[in-house]
Amino acid sequence: MTAHPNLDTLFRRHAGDLAGYLRHQLPCPHLAEDFCQEVFLRLGQHPEPTRLEEPRAYLFRIARNLVIDHHRRCRSRPASQPLDDPGLCLACPRPCPEEVTERRLCLMRLCEALDALPPRQRQALTWHRLEGLPQAEIGRRLGVSERMAGRYVAQAIEHCRTIF
Repeated sequence: MTAHPNLDTLFRRHAGDLAGYLRHQLPCPHLAEDFCQEVFLRLGQHPEPTRLEEPRAYLFRIARNLVIDHHRRCRSRPASQPLDDPGLCLACPRPCPEEVTERRLCLMRLCEALDALPPRQRQALTWHRLEGLPQAEIGRRLGVSERMAGRYVAQAIEHCRTIF
């Protein structure tokens, strides 16, 4: 009959391979380390760990069972996110009532500012900012030079700035 290694020897001989296997099976290296320790704790609970015929196979079977149990637990409970996760947004996606009111007031002031503009400036600003037309096209549509179209846009922007 061959001599069987003690727990210390088994740990030195198999812990590295076992930890590598667990790191490959689990998403977190710290969890893999914890599971590796758990495998040897469970081996220590065996009534006669030094009498195992295939101690390496037994260790890997324990590890595999721990991984399977872990994945089952993860599937059965809702996923959680750490509170410091930048993807986790705890704020309500809708603006608060004060913000809605402020936005409405701002929109009203902008409409008033646009209504107060001369028609050509208002049209030039609308085409420039909302439709993205270049000054040359704005000038062509208004029947003025490109430079004059640029002035209309600049004057309209300046007027709106004074309102805000």
